[in-house]
Amino acid sequence: MLSINNEWTLLFSFFFSTKSSGPFVNLGCVFLGVKLQPDFISLILKCRLSGLIVDIFADVAVIASSAAWVEKYRQEIQFLVNKVSNVNHIKWRSSADILKEEGLDISEQKEPEPSSHSGTVKVMENDIIYLVSLEGQKTGFYADQRESRHFISTLSKGQRVLDICCYSGGFALNAAKGGASNVIGIDSSASALDLANNNIFLNNLDTQRISFVKEDSTAFMKGAISRNEVWDLVILDPPKLAPRKKVLQSASGMYRSLNALAMQVVKTGGLLMTCSCSGAMTQSGLFLRTIQGAASMAGRKVTVLRQAGAACDHPIDPAYPEGQYLSNYLLRVT
Repeated sequence: MLSINNEWTLLFSFFFSTKSSGPFVNLGCVFLGVKLQPDFISLILKCRLSGLIVDIFADVAVIASSAAWVEKYRQEIQFLVNKVSNVNHIKWRSSADILKEEGLDISEQKEPEPSSHSGTVKVMENDIIYLVSLEGQKTGFYADQRESRHFISTLSKGQRVLDICCYSGGFALNAAKGGASNVIGIDSSASALDLANNNIFLNNLDTQRISFVKEDSTAFMKGAISRNEVWDLVILDPPKLAPRKKVLQSASGMYRSLNALAMQVVKTGGLLMTCSCSGAMTQSGLFLRTIQGAASMAGRKVTVLRQAGAACDHPIDPAYPEGQYLSNYLLRVT
């Protein structure tokens, strides 16, 4: 609970998981006492920090802004984050398209001060080292899948694993660390695969057991189907296909098609972990129905073995159900 004592307030609670070993810094609950204007305090109390993400990578704080109020109070937010222990650099990232929907065109604003840190930074998660690009997707790393990545490592021993839309190789690296006999990661982004290949060497992994391929995910799966190639464990974690409700119907078709292909490259009795990071899809409750439609399209049957969402450092406020955006299902495919 936030409390106000005259001109001081305990502001900003960042909810992150407990601290892990290595250079990856996870905040616990951090409260900072600062002197603020009453309207700023009121706004924070009302919005519960909606539209603001702060991810800490080593000594770099990446601030992702997707709300007009965040842009308005940019200086105050940066001041607060600078007070967090061990933070020496700040990288500010604005979601221009989302802000434009709120009536804020940041292209018309003066050029912000350059970040005090650019390029890449090394972090550790689940005893795996990652090279994070501060110019990469989201804040540079998908911390919300941390628990599911670790779970994959427990399923992978002796398995052939395929990681579709692998980005910097999170699931693939965990599979390899978990003892998979062979791991292939697929992504269409060359810059993402540069990170993934660097991560192989950072973790001293055998390049004969793990590799990454630059190819469109749909094209790769269709090619594998034509070769009758199947894997024991497949992970499908595509980018956000339904950024807003008005495209939900067309996005459902894309999710269905991708999942139908993924099911066909899973061996009979094998496992498919399929994900959607589209809030509109998760909140609609349509994702599981879409998965079932994909199974019918592929001529397969599926059983849900596990259902998960974002990791524990992404708490859900019951008064703000829109904050629940990530769906993750583990399926047995027969």
